[in-house]
Order: sequence, then C-alpha cells, then structure tokens
Amino acid sequence: MSSINTNGINVNYPIPGVNNNSQGFRNNFASIKTNLDTAATEITDLQNKVVVKQALTGTTVNNDMANTLISNALTRSFRASMYNLGGDLSGVVNINASLGDVLYGTINGNTTLTFSNWPSAGTQSNIEIQLSFSNANAGYTVTFPSQLVYNGNLGASTIESGVSSGGNLVITAPANVTQLNYVISTTDCGNSLYIEPINRPRQSTQIQERLISPKGFKGDVSGDVAVGPSFNQLNITSTNAADYFSTSDTTQLYLDLPIVFTGTSFEANITSGTTYYVRNISANTYFTVSSTIGGANVNLAGGSGTMYANPTGYIYISTDAYNSTAYTTAVSQTYANGMITLSANTASLANNAPIIFTDNMGGLVSNTVYYVKSFTGANIFVSQSRTAGVADSTVTLSANTTATTATFYVGNDIWKRIALTSW
Repeated sequence: MSSINTNGINVNYPIPGVNNNSQGFRNNFASIKTNLDTAATEITDLQNKVVVKQALTGTTVNNDMANTLISNALTRSFRASMYNLGGDLSGVVNINASLGDVLYGTINGNTTLTFSNWPSAGTQSNIEIQLSFSNANAGYTVTFPSQLVYNGNLGASTIESGVSSGGNLVITAPANVTQLNYVISTTDCGNSLYIEPINRPRQSTQIQERLISPKGFKGDVSGDVAVGPSFNQLNITSTNAADYFSTSDTTQLYLDLPIVFTGTSFEANITSGTTYYVRNISANTYFTVSSTIGGANVNLAGGSGTMYANPTGYIYISTDAYNSTAYTTAVSQTYANGMITLSANTASLANNAPIIFTDNMGGLVSNTVYYVKSFTGANIFVSQSRTAGVADSTVTLSANTTATTATFYVGNDIWKRIALTSW
C-alpha cells in the first residue's frame, strides 16, 4: 500500500479576496514535497522490483525473480531460453545452469562435463542438455561428474550406451546416432544430480548389456533380456608342446571359461567348433585349455599359422522377478591358497551363491560375479564360473590384507542363459 498521504494539504487555501497568512502556503508546499518524495521512493522501488515487458527509459531489463514464489498462476506460451555451448566441444566443458533452460552444443572429441551455478537448495532445478555428435560413429565419450548419482540412481545406471567408470556415468553415442538429449535435475544445489533421457530409450526397454547374476538384482522382472560383457576374438598364432596357445592378450580370460576355436586348425589335437575350457593363463599372452571343466590340459603337438579362439558369450532371459536376499559382509584377507576370510554376516552363506566384491583384492576383480565354491565358518573359496548351478574351479589368489566388502545373494535363480556361437 502506498504511503502517500494528502490529508495535510488544504485544498481551500488560499481563500480568495482575503489577506492570507503565508504560513498556510508553507504548510501546503511542505506536505506536497513530502508526498512527492514518498512517490519518488515508491516509484524507484517499483522500477527495481517489478517484472516489465521491456526496459524502462534509462534502465536495463532485469526480470530476475530471485527465487520469489509465484503461485496459482495461469500461463500460456511460456518458452524455454537456450544457450549455445559451442560447435567444437571436447576436453572439460562447464555447463553453467544459469545461462539457459536448454543448453546445446556439438561433441567433437571425448568430453567431460561439469555443472555450475545451480539455484539455491530446497527447490528442484532442471536444465535440458542437447548434445550433437559431429561424427555418428567416432566413439566419442561424454563423462558426467561424480555428482551425478550412478549406483544409487536407477535412472543413470539404465541410460542407453552408458557405463560406470569409477562411479561416473560415461556415455558413448549408439551406432549411427548423432543426437542425445537429457534433462539434468537437482534438489540440493547441484550436490546430487539426476538424469532422464529425452530422445532415446533406456536400456530397460532394450536388450541390456550388463553384469548378470543368476539371482539377479533388485528391479529385475520376468521378461528382461540382457547380454553379458563381450569378449574379443583371439588370434592364435602358434601352439607348443608345453600345451600353450600364443596370442596377443589374455586379460579377458578366466579359469573354466568356455572357448571355441574357429578357422582352419593348424594344431593337430584341437578340433574347430568343439568347446574347450580355459585351464591356465600365463604372462598375458599364453593359455592352456582342457576338454572338461577342471580337467587336465589338452596335449598339443605344436605348430604355427592362424586360427581363432572365441570365448563363449551368452544371452540372458529373466523368468521371474528378483526374490533373493542380499547380504553385505566385510572381507578382511585373501590367501595364496585361494581362501578368503569374511568378517560378518556369514550365517546365511550358501554354496554356489553369487558373490560380488567391491574392490580389487588379492586377484579378485571388483564388480565381477563369483560363486561360493565352499566355506567353513567365515572362510570361503570362490569360482568365477558356474555350470548347471554348481561352482567350477577355485580361483587363484594372492595374500592381501586390504579390507573391502562383498555382497552375496541367496534365493531363486531367475536368469537363464543361452550360449552364442560363432559363425
């Protein structure tokens, strides 16, 4: 309400035909001046605070509402502001949330995104980012910051073509895709960010590539389809009488992994198209195979040439909803004989149960599915594969006392698998 008060102005003064006292003039002028000063103050306050259609004379438009609540408003044709991030994005790119509702740019190399200038906490803030890719199949990656919740946010973990790298979401544009749009939101001033895809589906609507455990994980439902981690075909250049195959890299192999040789076999004791099982892995360039799980090495005659080894991949189908119980336990030590010592929650341990370790420890690989081979109290042995519901050979470990945690799952097997064969 205005503070202008005209009650002190005598509109009947001066009186015509009368010698009027000058004090009355002074009183009227003083009241008029006071009210003009009040009006000037109120007009200036309005100019500083009101929303205007265009700049007032001598001013610059500033319609910043400063987080002021507007309620019960009927609106029409509101539009989102846009900001161009640039046409050659790579390296570290900061996205300033205060610059626009929609921020767009072109990815032209591996890019790491950071975010800044989110509005104050206690409100939900959203921006849309539109990322074009200069080359549809160049394989450029987009890495989101650690503030984007990954493990605790199903939204991030099911983003199409997204993987976790050190807990950060890393996206590669799918084949032949040149545009990826996302909404990024926060309710705590950017300390925790969440992501929602706009123009592409989630992995949950597709065949997913993900870590598969027979028991599954929370959120798995009947009808889900997935493929496990992919394995590269190995080029075999020679064999020797010590039963080793020579290749360029064996880091993806593990004990009892099914493997099939294709092409023309130059090794007399290996039959193309037959399934063998990885038995020994040595020096990252040599490995042996057995004809049965846990069996002896296949004796090789030795030779050289070119043939291929194809680790078996699988497609997985969920036939039920997740119904297991997950138990988290501390891991205190690994031993050279393969034994692992747990520290808590061991009463529910079960043979053949899937178990996943949080960190690398003594030869264990983090976020890899192992299986309890056997246990006595809190001491367990594990395998990296399981056949017909039974854990295979015990993995080889080294002594290590770096503490970590593990989660094992007890319940029904809900995922079934179908082996994929090479052409």
